Amino acid sequence: MWQDHAKYCPLCRSDLEQRSVGGQVRPACTACKFVLYTGPAGASAAVVLDEDRKVLLVRRSIEPFRGDWALPAGYQDLHESPEEAAVREVREETGIGVEVVRLLDLQHVPDDPRKPANVAVFLCKLRQGEAAGTLHAGDDASDARWFPLDALPMHLGFPNNRKILDAL
Repeated sequence: MWQDHAKYCPLCRSDLEQRSVGGQVRPACTACKFVLYTGPAGASAAVVLDEDRKVLLVRRSIEPFRGDWALPAGYQDLHESPEEAAVREVREETGIGVEVVRLLDLQHVPDDPRKPANVAVFLCKLRQGEAAGTLHAGDDASDARWFPLDALPMHLGFPNNRKILDAL
């Protein structure tokens, strides 16, 4: 992560040094009071169920877990809410529109190889007027399909995806 390599204070441009702040070693400015606190990224995932309780999954075309199936998900943009991020990710990865029904879970994912994240998992349904026939892979997916909950693909990427789907 960029924070691990920061050398200069973004406020006064002085050097950053590693020092104990709040019980942890953190980059801190040598001249002003700036401390670089790092934390997990915000992300959203969508559990989209159709009328037959089939779940929408995408086959990942990028690492991590390239080639595995996963829930449509991604990092939250600065200007959007977690719900908006889930809806956007479904549209980008599958071409269909959904609406959020409710929050299912909030998970801390500390072991993602890209960066740790807090993932808001939303139950979603097809937006009024959307049809499964418009389904297509897009963005960072190579395929998108509906799966019965009792016949999920063997290769599910991200360990939290299996936990989420097993809970359904």
